[in-house]
Amino acid sequence: MSRTEEVNKMTENVYKGILDQFNPSLKNFVTMGKHYEKALTGVTVAAKGYFDALVKLGELASDSQGSKELGDTLFQMAEVHRQIQVQLEDVLKLFHSELLAQLEQKLELDIKYLTVSQHLIDSAMAARPPFTLNQFWKQLSF
Repeated sequence: MSRTEEVNKMTENVYKGILDQFNPSLKNFVTMGKHYEKALTGVTVAAKGYFDALVKLGELASDSQGSKELGDTLFQMAEVHRQIQVQLEDVLKLFHSELLAQLEQKLELDIKYLTVSQHLIDSAMAARPPFTLNQFWKQLSF
């Protein structure tokens, strides 16, 4: 086997490994991240209902002379809960924009690049006699 054929086989194996093993795992990771994001969004909706109920209880307790302190405590709890929810929503936005969307975009570009590169390699190897590595990389660069 010539050096060019060896390099071609090694490149082919690397591309095959990326396309067949790494990229599907990364795609699964992105999918699980989306499910996680959806679940946390559901928690956020439920938490808003909890917050509204807490505020309502605080209002009812504040109206009564005997439970004014309880009403104040409930309002404080509601405020802390609201702050936590705002932070969670901010983290969810960052999780989506900084991680999931970026990974998904890079994955799509990676698959396209590897597919085109593999096609170029196959075409070059089938259409011509063996050529040098420098010629191969020049042809491969887009």
